[in-house]
Amino acid sequence: MQKSKLICLALLLIGVISSAYRAKPSPAIELQEAFRAKLSEFETQIASFKTRVGQQDFDQGDLQGEFLQLRLSFKELEPFLSYLSPQDFNDYLNGAPLPKVERNAPRLVVIEPKGLQIMEEQIFASADEFDIQAIRKLTKELLFQYQQVQRSMQYLRISNRQVFETMRLGLIRLLSLGITGYDTPAGREDMGESEASWLALRSLCEPYLAINTNQALSRDITKLWQDGAQYLNAAPNFTDFNRADFIRLYLDPLYGKLYDLHLELGYEFAKEVYRGELAFNYEARSIFGQDFFTPGYFTGLLNTNKAAADLGKQLFFDPILSSNLKRSCASCHRPELAFTDGYPTSLAMDGKKHINRNSPSLINAIYTERFFYDLRADRMESQIEHVIFNPDEFANNYKTILQRLNTIPKYKEAFARSFPEYNGEINRQSLSMAITAYLKELTAFNSPVDRYLRGEGEVISAQVKQGFNLFMGKANCGTCHFAPNFSGLVPPMFEESESEVLGLLKGPEELELDEDLGRYTAGIPTYEAEFYKHSFKTVSVRNVKFTAPYFHHGAYATLAEVIEFYEQGGGAGRGLDVQGQTLSSEPLGLNSAEKEALISFMEALSDTSNTLSLPRMLAKSTNPNFNARKVGGEY
Repeated sequence: MQKSKLICLALLLIGVISSAYRAKPSPAIELQEAFRAKLSEFETQIASFKTRVGQQDFDQGDLQGEFLQLRLSFKELEPFLSYLSPQDFNDYLNGAPLPKVERNAPRLVVIEPKGLQIMEEQIFASADEFDIQAIRKLTKELLFQYQQVQRSMQYLRISNRQVFETMRLGLIRLLSLGITGYDTPAGREDMGESEASWLALRSLCEPYLAINTNQALSRDITKLWQDGAQYLNAAPNFTDFNRADFIRLYLDPLYGKLYDLHLELGYEFAKEVYRGELAFNYEARSIFGQDFFTPGYFTGLLNTNKAAADLGKQLFFDPILSSNLKRSCASCHRPELAFTDGYPTSLAMDGKKHINRNSPSLINAIYTERFFYDLRADRMESQIEHVIFNPDEFANNYKTILQRLNTIPKYKEAFARSFPEYNGEINRQSLSMAITAYLKELTAFNSPVDRYLRGEGEVISAQVKQGFNLFMGKANCGTCHFAPNFSGLVPPMFEESESEVLGLLKGPEELELDEDLGRYTAGIPTYEAEFYKHSFKTVSVRNVKFTAPYFHHGAYATLAEVIEFYEQGGGAGRGLDVQGQTLSSEPLGLNSAEKEALISFMEALSDTSNTLSLPRMLAKSTNPNFNARKVGGEY
């Protein structure tokens, strides 16, 4: 009898606990319902704006004000929309105002720009270029596309894990695309949209702070949200906003604290759901941390060992890969020059003529979706093959290379130790994997600027800080060279690499376009769009201090010349007819002190920890064709 009572009492307690658990909904469910309500409200706002532009009597200034209000409302939806439906978000709602190609189509399919950014360009156009019919068409398309996205959102279920991913991705987006003015190209005057984004993200966090039992952590996070909002609200204007301090004091610490809160509340992580890897390491506590990116995602090498990297380094400096046994990878990628060669365009196989393009740095080179200036290679193995087969580079083939390597006992032993899965066989896969394993080690995310932004006590000069703020603001550099890699690797997911049409001249003193068509002639059908003519990959400016001369043709000897080119608005700014130039033709309006500050910042973005690893005798060499056989294998 007593036992039965105990069982009944236990069942009663279980029922009470279960009932209480069911009565307290998950924060994600509450946020999901609020999101759906805001989706409906925003549809009404778009419809109202559509009616407004359909009227005949309106003032352009009033229309601009109403549009900016529409954008501010959109910021409340942006975190979830960009996370849950990224392709629709970029193609139809708020993507860059530039045409693009369908990525997975077997033939060339052009997607014309749609959404808020292209609408903004039209609405803020000069009076003589203002086209109300184009605005009406774009508004109609926006309403239609938004309704399609909204329907799909009705069937999605948002988990607590996804809310945390949304918040942290939102902070990355705000850092790289928000405070830089990337998604407000025409109407940016203040930091209002960035503040709206910050507040929208904070509203997602508040329900979790309410249930968190770690009060100290909740207080820290609450203070960061509040102080960051006040800092944005007090910003004098877009130009004078201190981005460096905002990132260091509020945004980056909050990024780390949100991970701590995710961990504290015990929700699942992406690694427990997905089999593959993300481009960025969710466990990293700083966006500027050395562990922020995930090398395995970009290289496909998830579990390389030190032996493989050492073997790859040996091969990198060994001319055994070239047909004439005189050139190695290091011939054009010298460590002391951040793995470039110092020439405007690299020397060809014969050591006399030059190939068409400049030798790019290999520091952080793996962090890209595609390789070469024209983005023709889709993986590192393809990039290596282009070098091996090119008659002006290695002029070789795999059969010859593998035969050579198989005759050298030390290489056979090294390959067997590095890649036991191939049972001692040296093949094209293991060769490529070895070199990639070495390149995977060539990272640089520990510059003075990184340490400052991570809040590690590093002191940078006022000039360097000014340069960073200019780079990320007034000078528009950060809208193409996205933080934190400061390259064309597109945030917040970092799964795409961009190219740009700059209207490059043959030289700083010449008023004639460079003839290289870049991406347009890469040999890929989907690149044969007119807007890809003269389009080149946006490379990183990390370690740029060591990589002169600049651009794909190496025609600009100094950073001062590069900045002056941008200051003048590229080729179009110089009065040339440059089809599809993506660089604004408007002058930047930088004075001499601001230009010097930009250079100081870029030079401070240097991390030489992976460039001085060769013996001193090689580091001092001025001959790009130095004989590296003593560093490589014996044969």
